[in-house]
Amino acid sequence: MGTPVPQRLLATLEKLDKATFQTFQWHLMQETLEGFTPMSIANLEDAKRQDTVTKMVQAYMNEGAVKITRKILEVMGMFALADKLKTDSEKGQAATPQSSQVQSSDMETKQYGAQFVDNNRENLVKRVTMVMPIVDSLYQKKMIHDEDYSEITAAQTSNAKMRKLYAALIPGGKVAKSAFYQVLLEQQAK
Repeated sequence: MGTPVPQRLLATLEKLDKATFQTFQWHLMQETLEGFTPMSIANLEDAKRQDTVTKMVQAYMNEGAVKITRKILEVMGMFALADKLKTDSEKGQAATPQSSQVQSSDMETKQYGAQFVDNNRENLVKRVTMVMPIVDSLYQKKMIHDEDYSEITAAQTSNAKMRKLYAALIPGGKVAKSAFYQVLLEQQAK
């Protein structure tokens, strides 16, 4: 089996000097790549390389973290390092049998999705304004109950709806939270 993605990303970032690494982090806070939400300053402030990798994988999952890292390196003119990361990633994917790669990806999605939802509660409550399409999707997938759906619908503000949605996800645990994460990704892609 190939080197796991977080270790490949860390090895790549360890090749950057302090100033270049700070520039890399700055790019993570910008609209660098369509479909990738910029990270917040608070999320990366004083973050070491390992912390940055962890936060990237949590926010973008493995494949997305590699993709945005390559894009930022290219923007910074570090094409050789971006190409090496691409080559290493392709080797890593080739070393993993397809069926176990899909299972591993599904497990990572659930784990990181639930973790992302937990770690970003405050930001999601503040930023998500189109709550009902998310609630409708989760209701349709039977991730929230009738009573919870009614309470969320009755809430007056998007913040209140999001707080009630979070409360409704608790009984479903990681499965419900990862479903919420998937719906967020789908909504963002639209």
